[in-house]
Amino acid sequence: MTTLPPEIAAASYEVQQHYLRMIEDGQSERFALMCSLQQAPGTKAADRTFMEGRYSGNWLDSLPKKQAARIVREARASGINPTGKFYLSGLADKRGHMDPMAWVDSVDDIKRVAKARNLNVQGIVNIEGSHEGPKNVPLNPRIAKELAKKEISKDPKLSMRDALAKVHEKHLPRWKKKK
Repeated sequence: MTTLPPEIAAASYEVQQHYLRMIEDGQSERFALMCSLQQAPGTKAADRTFMEGRYSGNWLDSLPKKQAARIVREARASGINPTGKFYLSGLADKRGHMDPMAWVDSVDDIKRVAKARNLNVQGIVNIEGSHEGPKNVPLNPRIAKELAKKEISKDPKLSMRDALAKVHEKHLPRWKKKK
């Protein structure tokens, strides 16, 4: 059995099968890799490939004119100079196109933002964020007490301790629950 290159091993089943069929037909490994991934050698994660047609801002031409003008106007009003940059919505936070880190001009920018924001990115670059869950944040004591009083009003036999336990069980996500 042929050992699959990492790029093929990470690809879909169909791509893997295409690669194996090409090897069986006598094609070289490099040619089979290129054809299976439908990618010429040396083009992945290259700035030239990524930014081709984007430096001049003509990527905005595919958008309706009013929308493109609004995006650029709002980005400039937010202090972003979009000249020579490309907006990637997958990198943006809740500010969207007004997020300065979402405007990139190189593959290194994508890597920097993805690592800073702990994002999983797949495409021209592959970056895997850490799989740590959110930090354990306790329920605000004042809110917990208010909710416990409501529980006691529903069931006067509950003690404050039992009511607080019920509130924590009910309102904290499972990964936040303290044991």
